[in-house]
Amino acid sequence: MIAAFEPQAGFWPLAALFAWGAAWLLFGGKSRGYGLWLLLGAALGLGFALRTGARFDALDAAYGGRTVRLAATVEDVQPGYTRATVRARLRVRQADGAPAAFCCYCDALPLCEAGEKIGGEFSLDSPAAADAPGYYADGVAFLAGYERQFERLGAGEGFRAWSARLQSALSAALCQGLDGDEAGALAAMIVGDRSRISPELNAAYRAAGLSHVLVVSGMHVTILCGVALPGLDRRRWLETGQKLAANLPGRLGRRLYRRWGLRLAQLQLAAPRPARGGFHPGRVWRKRAAALWPVALAALLCGITGFTPSVLRAGAAVCIGALGVWLMAPADPLTSLALGGLAMSAANSYAVCDIGFELSFAAVAGTLAGAALARRQTARRARLEEEPGAPRRALPLRLAARLGAAVWEAACISLCASAATFPVLVLRGLSTSPYALLSGVAVLWLVTPMMTLGIAASLAGMVPALWPLYRLCAAGSALLVRALNAWAVWVAGWPGAELAFDSRYAAAVCLGLMALCWLAYRWRVRLRVFLPALALAAGVGIGAGIALDRDVVRVELIGGVRTPSVVLAQNEQAVVLYRGGSGGRAAVENWLARHGLREAAVLVDLRMEPTRTNQPPAQRVMTPGRFEPFTDFQTERGDIRLDMMRSGQGVAVLVTVDRWRLAAVSGDFELPAALAVDWLLASPSAPGAFRWEAALALGRYDWMRPDAGPAPSVLLLRPGGGAKTR
Repeated sequence: MIAAFEPQAGFWPLAALFAWGAAWLLFGGKSRGYGLWLLLGAALGLGFALRTGARFDALDAAYGGRTVRLAATVEDVQPGYTRATVRARLRVRQADGAPAAFCCYCDALPLCEAGEKIGGEFSLDSPAAADAPGYYADGVAFLAGYERQFERLGAGEGFRAWSARLQSALSAALCQGLDGDEAGALAAMIVGDRSRISPELNAAYRAAGLSHVLVVSGMHVTILCGVALPGLDRRRWLETGQKLAANLPGRLGRRLYRRWGLRLAQLQLAAPRPARGGFHPGRVWRKRAAALWPVALAALLCGITGFTPSVLRAGAAVCIGALGVWLMAPADPLTSLALGGLAMSAANSYAVCDIGFELSFAAVAGTLAGAALARRQTARRARLEEEPGAPRRALPLRLAARLGAAVWEAACISLCASAATFPVLVLRGLSTSPYALLSGVAVLWLVTPMMTLGIAASLAGMVPALWPLYRLCAAGSALLVRALNAWAVWVAGWPGAELAFDSRYAAAVCLGLMALCWLAYRWRVRLRVFLPALALAAGVGIGAGIALDRDVVRVELIGGVRTPSVVLAQNEQAVVLYRGGSGGRAAVENWLARHGLREAAVLVDLRMEPTRTNQPPAQRVMTPGRFEPFTDFQTERGDIRLDMMRSGQGVAVLVTVDRWRLAAVSGDFELPAALAVDWLLASPSAPGAFRWEAALALGRYDWMRPDAGPAPSVLLLRPGGGAKTR
């Protein structure tokens, strides 16, 4: 886990980890072995990070900032901002006629389809430093801007191109008899096709705490493997290896232990047991062969969904479980989880920076903890009932107890999974829903039958002769997804459905809650005392965070280095200074979505020739580029005041927040005399019209001094208080 998650944390956290491991190794006494593992994990993670960083640096040196003729395969397609364009992820095969192997993301590609081979000239820019980990996690090395000479070169080659075409075919077969939100939600859940889901429904799922349902992840892999293996125990099929080892003939078992050096946790002290009931070694190979089928299904699902890190993690767990069946050793869930992350980190150390992977990893850990908690309570209740003299309850009471145990198990799993994913959400600056636990208990039980029917409908829809079966399965899955959509829309309208927190304060709150959980475990505090106390502590922490963030103005640069947009947010309202560019609109929309906002309150388009077809959603849009030359206009929202000015060949915005003044320039903007400001919101445009004390920037520009150090990209201003940069 350390090797997977630590490399991207920076120098000082990694140095602190090395120091902690060394101190534990030297002074840890009998537990000094843990210090050795800490050092090995940190060293391994550092090696992974250096290897991945060298690869991306070499690509940037070879192609960054250039216009290159590319031949690429379209791996994923999303609707574009105009009817003539799409947003696509491209797997590059050739660059300027030479073999190449990297991915890029194009925000305005001419119409094409997934699995197709295309060619054209593209400008390649590296992602901004703040956005780079997210792009690198998906293997995307560049943001590509289409320039000219687009060609469609037929069907792409390779497994990923074939699986992309299969995804499109399955999505079309699934949705041929459906429309609207039912088709969009099912296509996203079953085959990972998010091109059909509406932004409104996506926002509703996020507000209800169900956004993970719309992303193909480990839950979907588990359901798919369970549906495809009806002959095996669906809930515990990964423990087949342990069952086989317990029933092996003694001679074969001894040879296997001696050859592989395997030791089972409960059987290592006992002599190998003889065969039971004529158990034959041929059954071992039948079980081994059956264990390969989930591996093939997981590989197919990974290809269909584009090898996203969350699905790769689940696929790795399936492979480890199958290996346990072959070696006849139990696959420990936590070890499998850690090894899956470790294997992905070895190939790409940034894979663990993917938000989907982090949420999936944390949710699995929380689910395992919740299941263990539920089993502990169920076992305790069973021991009380089996005590001598315990009265036997009536049948209605036993049925009610079973129902209560099922609800308790669902509540434990949902609570622990939500608690485990909460730190990921807040530390990544995302909004979170306080109703996630309620949604998990209320409607997540619908997902398994809905996906089972959806998988059957997508497969039957591809065969015309199975049309009646398709109609039956599609109707059932549509009925269930309609109930899920209705719940999400209903909960999204509740007050406080989406909460956003300052990441550093949230980190402190999360550490405090984790410390309380550890103390409760060490002191063996009863759940009926601990859970209300934990809920009270979490409520106090969240309420204090909301109160502390009140009236604070957050200024943040987002998007690409060449076209950085500026977001000024205060009290759940955002003002956006928009520069367009490749991925600019997506960056603004993603920022708004992460912070629980559906649109900007005011959008100032800084382009000299703005087009409304490529603008993020906003209540009010201002276009200084269309003003008459040498005119200005003022507007304000909360404590944010905007003065927009137009010169002959450029525009500028002067932002006033309490006693601070900030300036942004686009084009060739000039003034008779330089105007003094506190902060410059930097861009490639020369800011000669202003004099500034400090600057926010996403990268280096030609007008900067060579000895200037790296500039921050986030500024926090408290009216009547102080300022802070990040």
